[in-house]
Amino acid sequence: MDVAIVAPCPIPYQVGGAENLWRALQDHINEQTPHRAEILKLPTREFSFWELVDSYRHFAELDLTGFDVVLTSKYPAWMVAHERHVCYMLHPLRGLYDTYRFFRLPDRHPTDAAPVLELRALMQANAGRREALGGFFDALDGLRDARGLPDDLFAFPGPFIREIVHFLDGIALAPDRIVSYGAISRTVAERDGYFPDGGDVFVAYPPTGLQGLHGGRGKYLFTAGRLDEVKRVDLLIEALKHVKSNVELRIAGSGPEEQRLRALAGDDRRIVFCGRVPAEELVELYARARAVAYLPFEEDFGYVALEGMLSGKPVITCSDSGGTTELVGDGETGLVCDPTPEAIGAAIDRLWSDRGSCRRMGVAGLESARNVNWDPVIARLEAAGAT
Repeated sequence: MDVAIVAPCPIPYQVGGAENLWRALQDHINEQTPHRAEILKLPTREFSFWELVDSYRHFAELDLTGFDVVLTSKYPAWMVAHERHVCYMLHPLRGLYDTYRFFRLPDRHPTDAAPVLELRALMQANAGRREALGGFFDALDGLRDARGLPDDLFAFPGPFIREIVHFLDGIALAPDRIVSYGAISRTVAERDGYFPDGGDVFVAYPPTGLQGLHGGRGKYLFTAGRLDEVKRVDLLIEALKHVKSNVELRIAGSGPEEQRLRALAGDDRRIVFCGRVPAEELVELYARARAVAYLPFEEDFGYVALEGMLSGKPVITCSDSGGTTELVGDGETGLVCDPTPEAIGAAIDRLWSDRGSCRRMGVAGLESARNVNWDPVIARLEAAGAT
C-alpha cells in the first residue's frame, strides 16, 4: 500500500509529540512493513477565526487519489476526502471542545443577525454532509465583509468559531467518511464529543521514535518536554520545596513558560534547566536519572512517561494527568499522586528513601513499555486497504 499520513504544519513551526508520532509511524511503515508511507503537510495557521477556517478549507481541497490509504490524527487535516480514510486521533482543537469551559464563554453566540441565522440553518440542515461544503464556505465568506455584525462574532476562541469547527469536524469524521476510528489512549477515546456516537474506536498507544533508550545508574529527578502551562512544570518546582531528601531536578525543554519557570526556581541550586537538547543527550539524561516526573493536566498520552519507563525509571504523575495515568500503575511502575506540591513532594521522598522499590518499579515499567508497538495501527491500515 501507499499510505499518506496527512498532518498540519504549525506556523511558527515547532516539533512536539504529534510531529514525533507521525515521523515514527512513517519510519516504521517504510522500514518494517512492505508498505510505503509519506507525510504530507500543509502550513496551518490558527491564531484567528479566518486563519482556522481557511486551514480547514485547504485540507478539504487536497487531492489524495494517488494513495491507497490515508491516515489523519488532528484537525484540520482530517478534512481531507478519501474513500479509505483512517482517523487515528490525537485530539481535535481542545480549546473548542473539552477545555472550552475554562474560557467561561457561552456555547452559542447570542446574535440574531440574518446572515448568521441563515448560515446556522444551512449547518443544521446539512450536518455530516460533505456535499454541502461548497455552499457552506461560500455563505461563510459572505460574512467577512458583512455590515451590522457584532464586533465579537469572529473572536477566537469564541462561541461562533466553536459552532463552525464542530460542524466541519462533524463532516470530516462522519461514519460514511471514516473506515476506522482509533485513539492514542483511552482518555482520548472516551472524551465527550470527540467521535460520532456509537462508533467503534480502537485504542493503540503510540511507540516513541526516540531511539537508543536504555537504563543506567541514576541520581537525579528528570522531566522533559515543551515548557507550556498545561505541562505544569511549575507544580514540580513548587513540590521540590516540600522534599526532605537531597534531590536534584533536571528539566529539559524550552517553551513560552521558560522565563517564568526560571524565576519561580529562583536561586535554588537543586534545579537545573538543560534547555532544548539533541536526541542523543536526551537519551542519556533519561538513563542517568533515578526517576522521571511528568505532571501534565489531562494529557492525551504522554511520551515522557513512556520514554522514562523504557529507560527503566519509575514515573511520578498526577491523578488528573489523563493518558499518562494509563501507563503508570500506582505502586507498580511509578506513583500516581494528587496534583498538589505536598503530595508530589511526598512521592519524590518515597522513591528517594526506598531504592529497592524504585528499582522494582523501574523494571516493571520497562517490561510494560516494551509491549507498546505499532501493530494495531498497521492492522487497521491494512484492513482499510483491503476494502
